[in-house]
Amino acid sequence: MSDREQPGSLWRSLLTVDVVLRLAAVVLAGLIVVRALLAGASGLWSVVLVLAVSAVLWGTVRFFERLRTLLARARTGSGQWLPPSRVPAVVSRARSRLAAMLALLILVVHAAITGYVGVWTILVAIALAAIATLLSPDLRLVALLGGTALVFAAATVFVAEVFRGSTEARALAISIAAVVLPALVSEKIGKLARQPALTTTHHAILAILTLVLGFLGWTRADWLPGVMNRCYTLPTSTGITVLRATADGERCYGLLDTDDPGVFATPSFGPDPVTVALEREILANNRPLRDGDLTVVWLGALSCDPHPTDATRCADGRDYPSERDQLRALLFAQTQIEAAGDHRLHVVIADAAQDVRHADDVAQLIISRREALGERLVVIGGGDSRDVTQRAINRLLDAGIPFIAPNLLADLGAPDRPFVDRPGYLQLAPSNMDYARDTVARLTQRFPEGFRLDIYQHRDPTDQYTTSLVNDLLAAVKPAAGASARHVPGLDQINASACTAHTDGPPTVLYFADRWTRFADFVQQINHVCGHSRPRLVIADVSASRFMANYQLRAASSADWRVDYYVSGPGCADLTEETFATLTTQMDASRDVLNLRPGETFACADRADSASAGEVRNACTLDAAAKLTSQPCRPNDLGTYLIPMWDAVLLADSLLPDRPPAGKDYLTSLETTTTLTTGAQATVREGRLTEPTIPVRMWHVDPLNDPSRLWERPNPELRLPTDPTTTTPQEVR
Repeated sequence: MSDREQPGSLWRSLLTVDVVLRLAAVVLAGLIVVRALLAGASGLWSVVLVLAVSAVLWGTVRFFERLRTLLARARTGSGQWLPPSRVPAVVSRARSRLAAMLALLILVVHAAITGYVGVWTILVAIALAAIATLLSPDLRLVALLGGTALVFAAATVFVAEVFRGSTEARALAISIAAVVLPALVSEKIGKLARQPALTTTHHAILAILTLVLGFLGWTRADWLPGVMNRCYTLPTSTGITVLRATADGERCYGLLDTDDPGVFATPSFGPDPVTVALEREILANNRPLRDGDLTVVWLGALSCDPHPTDATRCADGRDYPSERDQLRALLFAQTQIEAAGDHRLHVVIADAAQDVRHADDVAQLIISRREALGERLVVIGGGDSRDVTQRAINRLLDAGIPFIAPNLLADLGAPDRPFVDRPGYLQLAPSNMDYARDTVARLTQRFPEGFRLDIYQHRDPTDQYTTSLVNDLLAAVKPAAGASARHVPGLDQINASACTAHTDGPPTVLYFADRWTRFADFVQQINHVCGHSRPRLVIADVSASRFMANYQLRAASSADWRVDYYVSGPGCADLTEETFATLTTQMDASRDVLNLRPGETFACADRADSASAGEVRNACTLDAAAKLTSQPCRPNDLGTYLIPMWDAVLLADSLLPDRPPAGKDYLTSLETTTTLTTGAQATVREGRLTEPTIPVRMWHVDPLNDPSRLWERPNPELRLPTDPTTTTPQEVR
């Protein structure tokens, strides 16, 4: 029996290293095709395009193969058009290169259409590049080139570090270490290994491999931590998405403008599935930027220190409902602007990690990608008024990038002034001093003979919001007759004088002037101190409105007493009829991600006739409807962080020109007057907002542990004549 007829010989011919590598290449390329198919319509289009191009290339190659066969037949007189066996044809070197090049073509088209290159794409590209250029029947030659490149790449990294102080010396040393020495040494090693002399192609491949590996080693600080912690993305087609890992490797921070950044970056959207779904919905709406498109970089925090036993939860209980409200506003603005038809909204999500610790790092990433972000670029958000936030904003303004802050209030060292007092920074909310004056006015009316104000704040010199609020409250109380105030830096300093059972001396009012993440501990301390009685009066700052927005935190507070608190923005009843109609249209378009039931129409509880006295019963925010599973509720409230973000986008769209004006400073040239969602006018002159667009508003809950009830006004004891007398939209306007 001939070798051709022996099954064992056939299997041995198929199981060579050459064939196995080619089969692996084809299988991996097939996996990419399957993955693209799972991406939906865009993935199907990618596969169709790849197959079409592959068919053209294959047909071209087959045509030239047949032509060569015919020419050879004419010379030899042979009647054979095809080789006698299929196996030699399959394992021929020409076919090997063809298979590799076709698979590489799939990778290129895949990257071009999807806009990113993932880890599997990298591995496949490396494997196929090796097949297409280095594959040889002599595996010792492959090992020689690869090993030499690896050794001299390590030497190149060392040389680059040694000559870091001199650019010219470093360039010369790298050239010698990565190009000259490998070529010389490889010849000697080749002779010792009894290899034939290396060709020019081999030397070129060796130099390229050495330089590439050396570059990866030299820049390892930029990519290795991210790869190890799944927080790294290769350059995308838009040039925007980029992620970095925190020092402890637990979280990612950076920029995202695609809903599929690759397998190195799967945790980049945060741990919460509701947040992830919302982010993906927004980013999936992004399209390649065109002239006139508005680019909004949302700067905030979506990741956190994980819970030790549950990676999908935050260690301190935070859940980011307010941030999700802001993202919903971006989603609504996205569909609203696109419906207008003349331009689109491109959203980039910039997660600066817990407490916006990496806000300044994110600002540097934004600046480094300034060109890719388009002409009409604005950063909106900021998260918290901290030192790092202020540095980030100033860095962006220095680069000529405007910043709109819907909820930053700090005025440390400059009462009544914006958090950043520069052109290009637009602060929609009032300063902390405005809230302090409002508090004192209400307490003076309630206690005309005087009062004591105990201001709780955990001391944090880097937190400008809480520090400036304490200072402003102390300053505002000072001129009030019979009133006094003190700073309470620790929970153990809250005493029974704040309880109703205590009747000696002037009445004591507790003011929570800290971050909302400490509000639950503050509440528990009051319960402990007051025992069977209740606190006389508790007022909470704007930050506490984030706590009030969290349905589960309120229910778990075990506090059956009232809290008056300041809100971060208008309620649904403040929207104009036109805006509310637009809102419901956008919500219907996104009903799946909002968890709206089929056929259900969103209706705001505070726009109903039953809410005319200010009380909203069975309140259920959009976030509560999306998050609650054990006791789901029907959404009838927007939350107080949605409208300010929506207004910020509308203001930016009205403010930013298609092209920077010639001969003028860009930020000081920004001017506009536009009507916002509540009917209020926003006026910008010389890059500054003439006055805040968000009024000082106090609401209250009674009791705190019933999240279905709230009043969109202060309790009667603290009400001022200037407060709205009704929450129906007709009166508000």
